[in-house]
Amino acid sequence: MAKKFGKFLMTTAALGALAAGAYYYFQKKEALDDEVFDDDDDFDDFDEDLDEEESNSERKYVDLDISKAADSAEKKVDEFKEGLEAAKAEASDKIVGAAEDTAKAAEAKVEEFFDDDDDNDGSLDAM
Repeated sequence: MAKKFGKFLMTTAALGALAAGAYYYFQKKEALDDEVFDDDDDFDDFDEDLDEEESNSERKYVDLDISKAADSAEKKVDEFKEGLEAAKAEASDKIVGAAEDTAKAAEAKVEEFFDDDDDNDGSLDAM
């Protein structure tokens, strides 16, 4: 009996959710259709706005001194290049140092590999 009631309850909940979804969908669709027609009725005369802006002659302008800006930019570029060169030199020194350390370590490993004490046991492996 409990299984039948559970199935009935789940079916009722699913049908209620389906009905609510359909209701909200159709309400939203109707509202979207109304908004689309409202957008088409927007006819604005933009020429009137341009006439108003031209009549406003109280506008102030600022002259730009491009030579100062160019000098400042050149200084910043030079400083950046110097910093970049210093960083490049430091990085290359670290890489060369690391490569030398790795080479020394590899050489030590190779010498250690071939320095077997097989001479004492009488075998011919070392030859």
